[in-house]
Amino acid sequence: MNMNYWSRLAITSVRKPADAAQTLLAMGFDSRTLWSALVLVAIGNTLLYSVSVALFPEPTPMSAMLNTPFVYFAIVAGGLTLTAVSITWVGNRMGGKGRLVDVLVLVVWMQVLRLVVQAVVLVLVFVMPALSALLVLAAALIGIYMLVHFIDQAHGFHSTGRSAFVLIASMLAIVVGLSLILSLFGGFATGMMPNV
Repeated sequence: MNMNYWSRLAITSVRKPADAAQTLLAMGFDSRTLWSALVLVAIGNTLLYSVSVALFPEPTPMSAMLNTPFVYFAIVAGGLTLTAVSITWVGNRMGGKGRLVDVLVLVVWMQVLRLVVQAVVLVLVFVMPALSALLVLAAALIGIYMLVHFIDQAHGFHSTGRSAFVLIASMLAIVVGLSLILSLFGGFATGMMPNV
């Protein structure tokens, strides 16, 4: 499988996400490979974020924590893991047949595509800022469309409506999970601060 193959699959993922999902599921990746891939995309995400922060620093209340690469990596990796687990669990509760490895391969692939978009946006910010903003919006909308179809294929629903419900319920579960993770990191950071 060369770059042309993956490029064609990326285009298919946008135009016919159900077909792309079937192709990915048929590849039969094992869990060890998929978890390794998840770590790699989380590292890639962290690197791109670090570059963007260095180029466009924007102080926020969360900056001190998020600007630490290890913490940001942990949040991204944790978020992707929560995404795969929650979509698998909620989908199974809704009568789906998807396994964690099925959902994981699709989540990782979506993150690979998102990394490509983020890299393009980072370049466009310098030459065509308005276009970069439109690309971010388009990528977000297309990403939702793709994920609904990916969930449908992973769980075998044959219903995008049910898949959309699984996505919404999963996102709510992820928000709760990430809130817990952030509170743990926040508590750790607070505990590390010297008493005044």
